[in-house]
Amino acid sequence: MNKIGLVARREYLFNLRRPSFLFAVFGVPLFTFAVWFVVFAVISSTEEDISRVGQVGIVDHAGIVEEMILPDQSPDLFTSYPDETSARAALDSQTIGAYFVLPQNYLRTGTVESYSYSNIPAALRNQFTSLLLMNLGMRVDQPTSVERIQNPIELTIHLNDSGRDLTESNLPALFFIPLIFSLLFMMSTGVTSGFLMSGVVEERSNRVMEILITSITPTQLLLGKIIGLGSLGLTQLLVWGVAGGLLIRFGQTIPFLQGVTFPLDMVLIFIVYFLLSYFLIASLMAGLGAISGSDHESRQYSSILSLLFVVPFFFITSFITDPNGTLPLLLTLIPFTSPVAVLLRIGFGVVPAWQLIASLVILFISTLLVVWASARVFRWALLLYGKRISLREIWRVIRGVPSVEPSVAIPTENQS
Repeated sequence: MNKIGLVARREYLFNLRRPSFLFAVFGVPLFTFAVWFVVFAVISSTEEDISRVGQVGIVDHAGIVEEMILPDQSPDLFTSYPDETSARAALDSQTIGAYFVLPQNYLRTGTVESYSYSNIPAALRNQFTSLLLMNLGMRVDQPTSVERIQNPIELTIHLNDSGRDLTESNLPALFFIPLIFSLLFMMSTGVTSGFLMSGVVEERSNRVMEILITSITPTQLLLGKIIGLGSLGLTQLLVWGVAGGLLIRFGQTIPFLQGVTFPLDMVLIFIVYFLLSYFLIASLMAGLGAISGSDHESRQYSSILSLLFVVPFFFITSFITDPNGTLPLLLTLIPFTSPVAVLLRIGFGVVPAWQLIASLVILFISTLLVVWASARVFRWALLLYGKRISLREIWRVIRGVPSVEPSVAIPTENQS
């Protein structure tokens, strides 16, 4: 156990300082937040800035705003014109930046026409809607509150299946949170298992393995690498979790983030699936790294293996419309697709307890089998150089009857 701990400690500390890992941990979140900030800033500047439009004209053929009851937040924004000709002349002379036309049949159809030489921002459309609501409210016979007409509902959505409460402002989070959890899972497992594979290939290529196995068994070496890089993956998740918590904690002024929290059930399930799936993919990566002849070849294997985990995204429509359907259930029970499938289903609905237990049991048993098989292949192929290994030979090794015995290349006297 002491040797396994030494290997794990070395793998953790060595890869912790790698520029690629530091970029994955800090660079990716910072870059993502920077892109979001720029996007929201651009949207805010274009959709919330009414001043760039200037004054706005109204041509009222329906007699709705004859008294022109104006919203308190923009009392000087709107001006009335008797007909479209005068309003168009004011627009052409840039006296106004836009104008709205209410036709005679407005009360029956609700149709409103707008004219402008540039895009009308969303904030201006909201201001004009408030103007109409205030003036229409004065026409109601009953003493109805104008504020209630402007804001008829404050909708709170109670999800009976998951027990979560959402408001209209954070409803988009219901869609994005499972996607974010799934992407975090794939990025974290992909980075750490990729380090494991590249490390095995590199140590085989420069013959460091020949020195290592003189003082440690291949199984101890494999377990040490998996545990060390697994701890690295948990560190990565911890940093991202803290960053996400701070973003939600101090970003409540952003409508999209108001009331958003990390669901505890999803966090716990995420961690369990991460640990099991990491051991599954890491042991596979180590076995593939041991039989790969070069780093280029190992990356080809890695890319094919990574495709299995993204399969649920190809059928994301099924997860949104019918999270408890046949296809989501099937992907939940397949070990390579179950982590992402379960995270998506939990976000869009509720996974029955028996399905969740069955998924975890299948994943756990599959992980044990893959770790055992990969350990056999890793131990056998670790020092096997210069030979193309076939699938038949790998299967014979797993069964315990290898057809080729590994051999260590012994340097001659002329070699330095």
